[in-house]
Amino acid sequence: MALVACLFRLFSTSLSLAGRKEGTKHLIGVTHKPPIIVDPVTSTYVFPTAAPSTTDCIWIFPQHIKDYQTIGYNHTLIRFSNQQTFEIDMSLASFNNQIARTSMLHMKFSQKMRMMESNFPSMNMFFPPATIAAETRRYYNTMILENDDPTDSDQ
Repeated sequence: MALVACLFRLFSTSLSLAGRKEGTKHLIGVTHKPPIIVDPVTSTYVFPTAAPSTTDCIWIFPQHIKDYQTIGYNHTLIRFSNQQTFEIDMSLASFNNQIARTSMLHMKFSQKMRMMESNFPSMNMFFPPATIAAETRRYYNTMILENDDPTDSDQ
């Protein structure tokens, strides 16, 4: 139960950037330019292009990236889903590394949440069980028989 409280505390909505960095360190061991979970419920993640303590740090939300490519030495051009492009001072290899770290964070967090929710079913906050339905009826009759006329009002 302590692990459950710890993870919820690490990624609560009122947590500071330092606390979120600690959560990332706990899950994937990354301390330099760590990706951050902004909102675990909506799976919103962000990663920095430089050390967050520097003024040239830009935070990228990977779920909005449509594609990206290298444009010269140490520069990457990002096209977002709204068709806007943005050039950053970061090599393609570093950019790919940040994408991979963010993906790893998402995967590890999801794994931990699923593990905790299987151990503590009453705490299903993020992943509701697929076996629970809102209605008790198992099957629905959606077929209309040939001799049934849906516009017939005699019935």
